[in-house]
Amino acid sequence: RERGFPAIAIADRNGLYGAPEYAYAARGAGVQPIIGALVGIARPEAEDAPRRPGFSGDQPQVDWLALYAQSEAGYINLCRIVSAAHMDRPLDQPAHLTLDQLADHAEGLLALTAAGEGALARLLADGQHGHAVALLARLETIFPDRLYIEIARRGDAVEIAAESALIELAYARSLPLVATNPAS
Repeated sequence: RERGFPAIAIADRNGLYGAPEYAYAARGAGVQPIIGALVGIARPEAEDAPRRPGFSGDQPQVDWLALYAQSEAGYINLCRIVSAAHMDRPLDQPAHLTLDQLADHAEGLLALTAAGEGALARLLADGQHGHAVALLARLETIFPDRLYIEIARRGDAVEIAAESALIELAYARSLPLVATNPAS
């Protein structure tokens, strides 16, 4: 409110832990709360995809995807998604969903590609352009007209390596770009 923002978002990791208190406080300050979550997503496998250090065998590569509720239906789906990330996975794996699970509950949600923490930027930084394009096409199917390519400039090596390719993909596919930063 002090800076004149009409709205601001919260996005906890794999949860909505602060959402109720935040929404109440934001509304009380005259700022529209936007409720979201950074959700762990198991990266679809590709033959040339490297495994995440520390994960082997049946352990998935888990990247992040930022999801924000557009409507009451979106909030309900976001609740289902974060619950499923914890409940519908093997206990020896980090909380996550597959893209198929995500697709079942995507109505009413906006998706941001999570800058350097998302699979899109990580794949591009690793030189896996084809795998990145395939993933982007799948995300466009899940979130038609509700997908944003996210960039951040925090000095992160992945973000630096992927930025030009992210911008090129956004323009080539007519996807909106959004610049974000964490509030730390």
